[in-house]
Amino acid sequence: MDLYLVRHGETQENTDGIVQGWMDTKLNANGKAQALAAAESFNKPIDAIFSSDLQRSTHTANEFRKKYPDIPYFEDVRLRERNFGDAQGTQSNKHGWEVFWASKDSVSIPNAETLNDFTARVNEFIKSLKKLQYKKILIVTHGGTINRVHDIINKNHEFHAYGNASITHMRMTI
Repeated sequence: MDLYLVRHGETQENTDGIVQGWMDTKLNANGKAQALAAAESFNKPIDAIFSSDLQRSTHTANEFRKKYPDIPYFEDVRLRERNFGDAQGTQSNKHGWEVFWASKDSVSIPNAETLNDFTARVNEFIKSLKKLQYKKILIVTHGGTINRVHDIINKNHEFHAYGNASITHMRMTI
């Protein structure tokens, strides 16, 4: 199965260094242009489009939907970014991210989703894909979620910084 993972376009919160997590933020003008450019440059055959239900992802996905109007489209809450709890809406430079992201069983930020819970949520989505007939899937989501997919499929626990509106190809055996 071929997965094409697209990180959503830029938001004002991205530029301002604000932790978003489950905040439902919108694309800024640059993010809209990035989403359009990503969709225009993408020329692979796909069987379905899945998107996080947060609007920065759905707005990005809409550019791909315009290009592939006959392809089935689904929104899935399991594709959301990690819930960063009380850190959401705050400046990212105020947090010890290396400790936060390294933690498996507990988190240093109150009310945040543990990495284990985040991984389990994304893994449930991946397992659900294996039950479908689609072989080439475009997934519009968030940088943290793309990292979880990468870790689950490739068993590689290295963090990757995915740029806004970047497209990453991964092959998953069924």
